[in-house]
Amino acid sequence: MGGSEASIDLGEAGLLIALDAYPDLDVDAYLARLDALAAPLARLIDPAAPLPAWVEAVNGHLFGDEGFRGNEADYYDPRNSYLNEVLDRRLGIPITLCVVYLEVARRIGLDAVGVGLPGHFVLEARRGDQTMLLDPFHGGIPLDVEDCARLVEETHGSGVPFSEDLLVPVPTRAILARILNNLKMIYLRSGDAERAWPVAEKMVHLQPDSPIDRRDRGLLAHRLNRFALARDDLRFYLDHAPGASDADVIRASLRAVEAILAVLGPPG
Repeated sequence: MGGSEASIDLGEAGLLIALDAYPDLDVDAYLARLDALAAPLARLIDPAAPLPAWVEAVNGHLFGDEGFRGNEADYYDPRNSYLNEVLDRRLGIPITLCVVYLEVARRIGLDAVGVGLPGHFVLEARRGDQTMLLDPFHGGIPLDVEDCARLVEETHGSGVPFSEDLLVPVPTRAILARILNNLKMIYLRSGDAERAWPVAEKMVHLQPDSPIDRRDRGLLAHRLNRFALARDDLRFYLDHAPGASDADVIRASLRAVEAILAVLGPPG
């Protein structure tokens, strides 16, 4: 998941996220599954067709023939965030269903980008001077600006005001960070520090200068007795976000870690 933005393969990186939870995962086999999903569309769509015809074909194939759908019954099941599970179960959350759509679109020559609405990821398909906002969590239905505002309000109420500035394309690295953040929050809420740990590690690898990601890894490192790393991460957070609302809490955690390290002494 390192390297330049353009060098990141979204589908492959999404599958690599799953390796910690599924160490025997055959990444190449699942990439072939994405190829197979796209293959019928490449044969059926008229390259000269207008954008709505392309969208209708992709929607009919993915959400009709293949049965992909949003997992409304168990939204916070971590399997919804692992691309291999989404491909196996045909169930996902908005961002992972968007990843499937984006990867299929790329394989058939349809330009599409992710759009990171707060709390509900969507995408924009493009062809020539035509664009369409789509919601793969709800069968790829087209959206207008009012629909997007409603999605944000349904998720956050009035706490996050909607602006059309939210409808800008999201870089691949940010898509991966959002998937990882979803997983991290699921595991932290359930108190599963062991499963949260590799996710937090990947987030820091993806965004090494993010104070929040360093803070979260530092707190996890403290819980998992990785005291030297906890000290470094918590110091990084306080150095880069000294005025944060939780700075006093983090300072207390850092003092506790430093006290433990003082007792333990240097490694020998």
